[in-house]
Amino acid sequence: MPVKFRIFINIIILIFLLDLFCSCSKNKVEKSDEDWSFVVFGDHRQGYGVYGKLVKYISNYEPAPKFAVSLGDIMLRPGNEAEWLNFWRYSKPLTDKMPLFIVRGNHEGNDPVSEQILHEQANIPGENFYYSYCCEDAYFIILDTEIRGQERSIVNEQLFWLTDNLDSIAQESNIKNICIFMHHPLFTQGKYQDVPLINNEELHELFLGNNKVKAVFAGHEHIFNRYVRDGLTYIISGGGGAILHHGYGGDYYHFVKVSFYQEEERINIKTIGIFNEVVEEFDL
Repeated sequence: MPVKFRIFINIIILIFLLDLFCSCSKNKVEKSDEDWSFVVFGDHRQGYGVYGKLVKYISNYEPAPKFAVSLGDIMLRPGNEAEWLNFWRYSKPLTDKMPLFIVRGNHEGNDPVSEQILHEQANIPGENFYYSYCCEDAYFIILDTEIRGQERSIVNEQLFWLTDNLDSIAQESNIKNICIFMHHPLFTQGKYQDVPLINNEELHELFLGNNKVKAVFAGHEHIFNRYVRDGLTYIISGGGGAILHHGYGGDYYHFVKVSFYQEEERINIKTIGIFNEVVEEFDL
């Protein structure tokens, strides 16, 4: 066999083995040592290639996270059923393992037709797009920053509902932690840093009034950012697939894994990047 041909065959074999190794690595089971966890991501839009990879990494965790939360902007055009079909198709490895809760983003729209489609597709309980639920010793509140005529704020009935929820949970001894999710951040840090939530200071004081509130998650800005104010952690996670916002730091594709260690009374946060690597890690 000619030397050049042997070299060519060896290169082909090497490429095949490398591809096989990479495929196995991407599909390996990720062992977790926490008591339980959930994952958060946001702003996928039409970045299905990125989103699909992140979903596969999430679906490989063992034990599986209890649930996942999308912080909104699932699509580019509101009410587009074709985009919904694509979203659920790419989400299937995840939804086969855990529930997926959806926060309404501005790209989901707030006209009557878009709202009807969002209710049907996301199976959101009740007529509103804000709701709450319990898991283990934690309480989770999903807010809606996109109500028609109340965009970029939490006011009126929703604010009354939120205040009542926080007051009630403050009295529940079996609930140790509260996490809050919304699309538009209270305190924007990147491209939209000049357009924060309108009543952010009012909400910040409300959250500070309940020491069980551990973190507030939002999307909208296509970056990762952690901002601590008066001891309360605000996290922006908008690296789920949409075009990133560069020049503000944290401009990488990712999802966030939130892990609970009950004996240590510790909550750990990791951002997991496009190559399944831990990019940032900290405790609340």
